Amino acid sequence: MLPARFGSTRFPGKPLATILGKPLIEWVYQGASRVRGASRVLVATDDARIATAVRLFGGEVVMTRNAHQTGTDRVAEVAKTLRADVVVNLQGDEPIFDPAMVEEMVAVLARDPEVEIATACHPIQDTESLQSPHVVKVVVDQRRRAMYFSRAPIPSGALFDGAKAYRHVGVYAYRREALAKFAKLPRTPLEIAERLEQLRALEHGMTIAVVETRHATVGVDVPADIKTVERFVEESLDSTHGSRTT
Repeated sequence: MLPARFGSTRFPGKPLATILGKPLIEWVYQGASRVRGASRVLVATDDARIATAVRLFGGEVVMTRNAHQTGTDRVAEVAKTLRADVVVNLQGDEPIFDPAMVEEMVAVLARDPEVEIATACHPIQDTESLQSPHVVKVVVDQRRRAMYFSRAPIPSGALFDGAKAYRHVGVYAYRREALAKFAKLPRTPLEIAERLEQLRALEHGMTIAVVETRHATVGVDVPADIKTVERFVEESLDSTHGSRTT
């Protein structure tokens, strides 16, 4: 499920931003459709403009209430009407991701009954990303369970003293009952301070497993990121065409 809202603070109208001739939400939808085992792909929105765009490219959309404060709350509303053991929340601003990453997240839930939520990360290898508040970082324990998420550079000194730093990828796989539980929990101080809804789950003691992916994702947080995504897509297409002709 892809939660999408029009009124982003940093990038109003982001789901409809054009990337190489197609709206951002269409790129995410196409990626979701390539995930093996997905029984259904849905866009959850409260905005008629987004709903119209989704229908125009042949996607399925469900209208939700407009009072939701987070994307997960929006997903939870729709999930109540679905028959599914696992619901994947694909943030509508991650147009470039590896479908295998989502498949592995779901596999974690299948093999470890203690895990309520699964998400993903990939290594940070440059200081600019580590310092950027637009890049969410995650630290994990020895079992690859999330310990904390932050917009600050964590762990302190990473990239200089040998410690690994990871960018959090805003994709989640929920057990259906865990999603319902999460949606009923009150917002927490750390969630509000960091503006990261996943901290609500941690503060209430929920277990989040973190899958490391080898493939870097490209997210869209601000308008300037559009050019970065377009370059990434063009390079990927060139690479694909080159491999087919050799």
